[in-house]
Amino acid sequence: RGEGETTGLLTVHLGDGTVISGVTHVVGADGKWSKVRQSFPCLDSQAELVSCTGFGILMCGESAPEAFSSKDGTYVIFPPKDEDSTIPQDFYIIASPLTNGGVALAMVCSDSITRRYPWLKPEADPKPKDVGKGGWKDETSLEKKLLLDDFTKNDLSKNLDVMLQETVPAFHAAVDKSFYENARINRRPTWLQMSATSKDGGRTEEVSYSTERGNVALVGDAAHAMTASMGEGGNCAMESVVKLVDAVGCVMKEKGEMECTVDTMNAGFLKYGVSRPKDVQPIQEMSAARNNK
Repeated sequence: RGEGETTGLLTVHLGDGTVISGVTHVVGADGKWSKVRQSFPCLDSQAELVSCTGFGILMCGESAPEAFSSKDGTYVIFPPKDEDSTIPQDFYIIASPLTNGGVALAMVCSDSITRRYPWLKPEADPKPKDVGKGGWKDETSLEKKLLLDDFTKNDLSKNLDVMLQETVPAFHAAVDKSFYENARINRRPTWLQMSATSKDGGRTEEVSYSTERGNVALVGDAAHAMTASMGEGGNCAMESVVKLVDAVGCVMKEKGEMECTVDTMNAGFLKYGVSRPKDVQPIQEMSAARNNK
């Protein structure tokens, strides 16, 4: 985490206990539950983790099903959709190859599916005071793996076996039952919504990924964590790093500097802070919309 914004110089506390004092600038790239963001009220006051209504189930197998014609391609499987089918289109499955030759099955579910299969309901979101304490474990409901259905007393793997046989019989016939044995239900995905804060008698400020002084900037999930539905999280994170460097370089060019000064770095961080949200927030919103269908 960082501290000391009001003094002009920062003190950085690293996860291994190392303390670095007298730092002029910090880039927070420490993820959705960023300690850097939480250390500065002007950043943390803008941030809110928003839950989506959809959720996912993850299953992995050591080898691709024999019925898959391509062992290194990605497949998307939907329930039958024809006049005779009564199965709602409230889930689909993405089958993706793994580097070890296995396959990951991600079952993307709409919230409505829990009315037909209550045992699929993911765990509730962590309480606000506990958010982030579990790191990436906050995203999963590993306990669901061992929970029992109140009606059938079957565990998750057996319930999935029966459900997929009913809804996607051809896919069910092609997949080995070992996939269901390691299934886990993920919590509803969350994304980081940064909103403008009110200041000076209600005047609305712009969203910014930098502190007011310009000595701290956020990139990646620390600034704009998004759901995985569009696969844009990593792309946007790398683009944000480039945009931050470009902003500093632009200010240097405007000033005719050959070497970057502290004031120039401040100005570059500020420039990036207010310009980047306009590019990335629409992508966050589109990604979240897919999870809310």
